[in-house]
Amino acid sequence: MKIIVLGLLLAAGALHWVLFLNHGDLSFKVEDWGQEHIFYSVLRQAINSGTIPYHVSVRFHETDRFMGIPDTNMAPQVLLLPLMSTGSFVLFDLLLLYALGFLGSLLLMRRYNLSLVSFTAFFLIFNFNGHITAHIGVGHSMWSGYFLLPLLFLFLMEAIEGQATGRTPLKLGLVLFAMVLKGSFHLYIWCLMLLALVVAFNWRRSRPILWGIVASLALSLFRLVPAAFTLLARREKFIWSYPTINDLIDAMVTIRQQTPDRLRLWGTAGWWEYDMYVGLVGFALIAYFGIWLRFAKRDELKPYKYPALDLPVVVMLLLSLSYFQAFLTRIPFPPLRIERVATRFVLVPIALVALVSVIRMEQVLRGFAKTLKLRFLEIAALAVMALSFVDHSFLWSVPHLERVFKDRLKDTLMPAITSRPDGAYQAVVVVSALASLAALACVLYLALRAKRGQRPLSKT
Repeated sequence: MKIIVLGLLLAAGALHWVLFLNHGDLSFKVEDWGQEHIFYSVLRQAINSGTIPYHVSVRFHETDRFMGIPDTNMAPQVLLLPLMSTGSFVLFDLLLLYALGFLGSLLLMRRYNLSLVSFTAFFLIFNFNGHITAHIGVGHSMWSGYFLLPLLFLFLMEAIEGQATGRTPLKLGLVLFAMVLKGSFHLYIWCLMLLALVVAFNWRRSRPILWGIVASLALSLFRLVPAAFTLLARREKFIWSYPTINDLIDAMVTIRQQTPDRLRLWGTAGWWEYDMYVGLVGFALIAYFGIWLRFAKRDELKPYKYPALDLPVVVMLLLSLSYFQAFLTRIPFPPLRIERVATRFVLVPIALVALVSVIRMEQVLRGFAKTLKLRFLEIAALAVMALSFVDHSFLWSVPHLERVFKDRLKDTLMPAITSRPDGAYQAVVVVSALASLAALACVLYLALRAKRGQRPLSKT
């Protein structure tokens, strides 16, 4: 029975994304889909011609240096791009990442012995929350690296629970590297921020996490160094954040498509930059099990307090509010200006708190008798949550957006790979790529040497 339900959940999620992306039949004319079309057109030309796309005929972020744009997809599956249409590849790529996310969720389920009820609650909140669906809906397909978060959480929890082995840092580094390969550069930065905060506030148990960060940076040199060489000199202006905590809560419980005027403190932005919809049931689950029970004096919850996560999550949430990140982006230090859309900082912490919530919920539910009434309440709550996500996803699905925004559709461009003298930049690309290959060889060697039973790197 359990395997059947899990199979149905996997299939339902896949069907959701197939319908959401119109079976891969995309016009690439709504919001940022045009940029995605350009990116994949360049990659298709590069693969077909066997050339490195150092420069292109279209400028992004005020540059034509294509290899210096960290948002492009450089994962191995891109080699399949010439075999299918761009829309079909976008769908295939998303389903591949979704499947990896489901696998990671199953590993978390096994680690914490979650019931189908607890697992389904996490599955719904994680896979269909407002942030990921709205962003993919408007053409941010690079956001699909988000589905690697369950694997990241799995290895992070190993570390903070004192169960890290010699392979834990390597696994952390490889998951982060996979995000960079996918072009999920922003997600990678948010993950680094969270992990760095965990290290800063929990130094005694953070050696595996620290080395995981180092491994990911070494592996990602071929993307990070050209991006820094190309983009860091630019001055970025802070754009938007949540003015108050009430606005964040509103974004978690309200389905909408237009941005209210009250949120235009720093400037205007599409609602997708604020949307963090989890529904009333999802919000109640996170608020009660994730926050309220963190401070409950209950014996069965003592192993699941996770104090190591408290300050990192709070800091990330504070950065998503007004004033904090806005101030940091005014400091004349380029790395602080990389992330100017502060509302995005809530995604990783809320996904992590959702995981902690269902872990605690599982412990609480085990204390109740499995009566018919309880089963009915569990199924009803999950059904309400699922249907609310269906409503939200319909609103942000690509076919619906193309109808709603038909007066804002943009013509797609056909870029070309070009060449011009730019020796320093090309040298940076080649040298950083060689450095990443050397780092990959080193990580794989260390992974083979690490003993599965080796215990805590987390101890001092």
